[in-house]
Amino acid sequence: MRRGAAWLLAGLALMPAVVLAHERFVKHNLKYPLHDEYFRRTPGALLGMNPNMLRIGSVVFAVLAAFLIVWFFRQRIDTLVDRVVQARLPGAPQRIVHEVASFVMDKPVRVGWFHALGEWAVILFLRSPALVLMYSATNDSLVMPSYPLEPTSATFFKFIQVALGILILTQMFLPLSGALILGTWLYLFRWGWMVAVDALPVVTVAAVYVSSPWQSHKLAITNLNRQQMRWVRLILGFGFVALGWFKLYNHNLTAGVADNYPWVMNDPMLGFFSMGTDPAFHRENWIVSFGLAEVLSGFMLMTGVFTRVWCLMMLWVFTKLMVVDFGWDEIPHIYPIGALMAVMFSNKLDTEFSRVEDLERKAARGGRTARQLAVVVAASLAIALVAVFPLLYLLTFADRSNL
Repeated sequence: MRRGAAWLLAGLALMPAVVLAHERFVKHNLKYPLHDEYFRRTPGALLGMNPNMLRIGSVVFAVLAAFLIVWFFRQRIDTLVDRVVQARLPGAPQRIVHEVASFVMDKPVRVGWFHALGEWAVILFLRSPALVLMYSATNDSLVMPSYPLEPTSATFFKFIQVALGILILTQMFLPLSGALILGTWLYLFRWGWMVAVDALPVVTVAAVYVSSPWQSHKLAITNLNRQQMRWVRLILGFGFVALGWFKLYNHNLTAGVADNYPWVMNDPMLGFFSMGTDPAFHRENWIVSFGLAEVLSGFMLMTGVFTRVWCLMMLWVFTKLMVVDFGWDEIPHIYPIGALMAVMFSNKLDTEFSRVEDLERKAARGGRTARQLAVVVAASLAIALVAVFPLLYLLTFADRSNL
């Protein structure tokens, strides 16, 4: 009955209001037109895709496949590190190497400061949505500063957001807060799927709130259980995957940001992905590299493959965007920063490819090295292929005339 009441209150709180879904703070006006044909069907080309796009996709496919192969063999690598490296080191260096290896391979890290940072990260993750909501309220926005409120209903929605922010900060009735956040996200579909995709990472914390006890204000929630952490990883990772494909679909918006902040194009990873492509399509290559880099990062997070490594890289990117590139206008990035930190400092990480690992271990126990290698390589190539090329291919058919 209590959960039913929460959903009813969510519906009442989300009475119709007009949200104009566009960026107000980060400039994104397109200064120079793109080669639109780059993103469409290319007659005579392999798979009908622009050769530069296909090349970038192939590099991302190779990177993903390589990471997967190493991941499936990580237990063997860990054993090798123990025998060759750690056995030759004295006490303190040996422990450091062991903990670093555990961090990289998503194994439990048994040191006090790591546990303390994990507790602090969970607190930040659970409280940071309140900061975003209150910042949005002071800027006449709904949930995110990107979505301005219509003046006639702005006061009502600003009070609702402040009240929700207070509930979150005081940890009162977290299931109600989760229902309100999820209901608000569903409400955004009124303005199209693109608006909802942009706000998808916000849903991550709603899964934790909804699964929390109603007497949450009496508890010190500094840890997430294994199931909650899995939901956080799945939703957050899927959100980044969706945002990556969205950048390729709505390429003019992505290019507009780069036109106003050209230094964001100077990224080593994106330069690696677009290596060997035609410089005449520099901006187009950057858009594809940028989108696929986000797809790659989100996919690794979503499936639990080198989760901490990719969280660390994404933390660097979001912090740089907030502190260096865009400044105070991107303060809502504190929310994904908190979410990524909560995942990175967790000792309850799982992978979605446990079935492949079971097959690899079974072949290893039977001494069938060839079968072990075949299972790992075939699975890695198949997973990378499905993760990269089908949607990249389908996007060449997309009609973007209404954007």
